[in-house]
Amino acid sequence: MKLRYRFITVILLFGFFTFNAAPTFGQIGDIGDILQSGREDANTLARAYLEPFGSGFGASLNTGWTNTAETHGKFGFDVTVSSGLAIVPDGAKSFNVNELGLQQLELEGSNPNSPTINGADESGSLLAAYEEVNGNREKLLEFNMPEGSGFGYVPAPMIKAGVGLVKDTELMLRYTPKTKIGDFGNFNLFGVGAKHGINQWLPGGKMLPVNLSVMFGYTNMEVGSDLDLTANDVIDDPNRTENPYNASQWEGQTIELNTDAWTINALVGKSLPIISVYGGVGYEASTFSITTPGSYPTVVPNEAFQSDPQNNEPLIVDAVDEPIDVSIDGDNGFRALAGFRLKFTVLHISGSYTLSNYSSYNLGVGISFR
Repeated sequence: MKLRYRFITVILLFGFFTFNAAPTFGQIGDIGDILQSGREDANTLARAYLEPFGSGFGASLNTGWTNTAETHGKFGFDVTVSSGLAIVPDGAKSFNVNELGLQQLELEGSNPNSPTINGADESGSLLAAYEEVNGNREKLLEFNMPEGSGFGYVPAPMIKAGVGLVKDTELMLRYTPKTKIGDFGNFNLFGVGAKHGINQWLPGGKMLPVNLSVMFGYTNMEVGSDLDLTANDVIDDPNRTENPYNASQWEGQTIELNTDAWTINALVGKSLPIISVYGGVGYEASTFSITTPGSYPTVVPNEAFQSDPQNNEPLIVDAVDEPIDVSIDGDNGFRALAGFRLKFTVLHISGSYTLSNYSSYNLGVGISFR
């Protein structure tokens, strides 16, 4: 039985903006099935499947804050459109379901290795849940874990503006109002950062041939989408019934994803009339959370069947509220970065590479006035 609906909308949304990644991310398909498996197992499976995306997305959002070590002069400014692209390590592209400590589900078949969201484009492990009903072992549900996207990267687009203030300080902002993208859902983004030149505080610092600065950046992105899973989606034989639930029981199903990412860095660089280069070291962190407000159908044993010989329904549909509430700390940490900017009058093109647990690239284009 296939449940095809928009669960990980965030991936589709971001795919529209960068690298046309939506077709590959759209192959996720059946992850909605795990909502049937009970709150504890659903959270465990969602965490294992989505963990590399959470870490990668946080790493991508932490790129693109700057394209030079130099700060803007007073009231100088830039507007840059860019996209980060985090690289998912090979070790984060699959997981072993037997090592997750599942409570109700068990492996059905011989393949315990299942791809994560950024893993191979192949079917995941087959899982099933059983229950003893009047001495008989009844199968409650069975599903394959979703296949991977076959795309071992995590993109994150962004628009950033920076303006120079006093004392060699630059304020940086990221903002996207709540925006609906067709039938896929909506997202909004907010970020704030600052860069401060430190040459002025060093003895003879103004005579140095390079620019020294420190910077901090914080970004929050929220994504939401409606879901549509009814009792009819979990009924696959005449012995299962939707009663006493009706269509209105399942209204209000949504998925909400929230990412917080922050980074702090020390930078050194040199700005020439056309090209600027910089490098630095720093630290980054991120948190990725997934919640599913609403009620969702699941299959459970019918207690009346065990006590009433006239009852011929061993399994019935029950409801589980808010089955997924997962918070994933990004696999981030210390990092090194290097980048460049090419400036042609007011137009600039920039690029950077960050070396970390989830290494990432960033490419951007924009306008800049010093």
